Amino acid sequence: MQSGMPTQFKHLKSKAWMVFLAIAWVANSIGLGQEAAKRGLSEPIGIDEPFQDEPRRDASSIDAPTDSSPTSPAPGIVPASPSIPTPQPPADPLSITTDRMRLKFGLSGLSQGSGVLGSWWNLSEAYAPDAAYNPDRVWSELWIKPSVTSDLSLSDSFALYSGLSYVGSGNIGFDVFEQGNQGVFEIEDGYFGSRLGSSAEEGQLDVSYGRQAYKIGSGMLISVGAMNGFERGAVTSFARRAWEEAGLVKIKRGTVSLEGFYLNPNELPSSDTRTRLAGAKLETAPSPDQYLGLAYMNVFESEYPYVKAPIQFLPRGREGLNTMHSYMRWKPAPDIFEGFYFAGDYAYQWNDRIAMSSNAFSGEIGNQFVQMPYKPKMVYVFRSFQGDDPRTERYEKFDPLFYEGAPPLWASGSNGSFSFLNSNVQLHRLQFSFSPTQRDTVSFYYWHLLADQINSPLQFGQAGRIAVVGGEPQLVSGVPDSHLSDDFYIENFRILSPNWYLTTGAAVSIPGRGLRELVDDPLTWYGVLFSLAFQY
Repeated sequence: MQSGMPTQFKHLKSKAWMVFLAIAWVANSIGLGQEAAKRGLSEPIGIDEPFQDEPRRDASSIDAPTDSSPTSPAPGIVPASPSIPTPQPPADPLSITTDRMRLKFGLSGLSQGSGVLGSWWNLSEAYAPDAAYNPDRVWSELWIKPSVTSDLSLSDSFALYSGLSYVGSGNIGFDVFEQGNQGVFEIEDGYFGSRLGSSAEEGQLDVSYGRQAYKIGSGMLISVGAMNGFERGAVTSFARRAWEEAGLVKIKRGTVSLEGFYLNPNELPSSDTRTRLAGAKLETAPSPDQYLGLAYMNVFESEYPYVKAPIQFLPRGREGLNTMHSYMRWKPAPDIFEGFYFAGDYAYQWNDRIAMSSNAFSGEIGNQFVQMPYKPKMVYVFRSFQGDDPRTERYEKFDPLFYEGAPPLWASGSNGSFSFLNSNVQLHRLQFSFSPTQRDTVSFYYWHLLADQINSPLQFGQAGRIAVVGGEPQLVSGVPDSHLSDDFYIENFRILSPNWYLTTGAAVSIPGRGLRELVDDPLTWYGVLFSLAFQY
């Protein structure tokens, strides 16, 4: 926590913890179960796989050759008797387990090579010619993460747990933000917690605090709690995800859970906006891939500025932001159409201090044909993140907060996602994926990207200029036409072994009319990556 904090912040933080304590007190009234079997120990946090919206596949599930399969014995060989114990997988050499305790050591890391041609569509040629920015570049990102987690059951209904990890990350060469040949080694996870209640089915209270991950829904607003890139390196490979502070109180009974949270993001030292937020979430999840939730959050302290159209800075614009976020994922007929689903999010934001009101929503429909060869999957998504209307006095530009930027989740484009940050953007996304082998998943993505409001900031008021609007010369920013770009991305994710993964990808961003009217002949932005990751 920052020293010399305002008195108002101290009071607000105290109130947030009072809310947590009140939730904990309510838990006593729902009767936490004491007699069910002990809760299984959870796995430590590791590398996030690219396809976070799909069930995890690992190499241990790969089918053995037919002639060695237990269901197809070789001629003349009698299948083993059912009384003979089934061979067990080898014990994890990095795990120490007793009746009451588990200690798990971990090590994960990544090495990634990336290259681009025509980055930022070469807009710097027109808007920052003196910077002599090179739009073509190649660089490497590396990170490594040793970790240890512990879980100790003091009784059948009470347990303590903790986690600690460090991340060393950096770049070799300079990335698209002109940052490179630097990196840091610093703490990532560092948390402790307790669980009261022998099972979530009968009722369980979980209280934790420290540097840890926390996510709401599929990650529209709350997911990545740490900033990457710049002095930390690894801007595209997301070496860090944990919040600098996350105080969590979770109550779960059956399929229903209630959570209270206090979050302090792990921002870059060079651009720390001192943002703090707190809120609560109510969710029901009848199965891991079906849920319905409602969350409220309040940013009670922040130095993060907003930019109102055309180019008017609002200091500390984020401070006082309120957000209501509803989200769902539903499989209407899982017994008939196993892979068919709907998903949706809606968020409303307001801030009376700056006369702000904004909306964002997403609708998604998809189906995986699980009975077909290669198990193809098709997805269509439409999303809208409101922009600031230059014709009104009200501020309307949506704040995406700390969203999950992976392509199958909340990225707005391939290369274009560096510029279009889920604010003043509308998009259509098509996805087609298939698995030619049980080790490989190939995915193709297409985004059609539009500005929600023309002549209005997309980020922080870039492309400021004098333009004739309604017959009058006016100062404007953003783009003069809504079509931003058409983005493509193709990726192959291959499981090399239970612990090693290989990702190769290629991206293209074709500038739309909105960018073409800003400069003459903007470049098409190409990119490639080659990533090798491991997790133990």
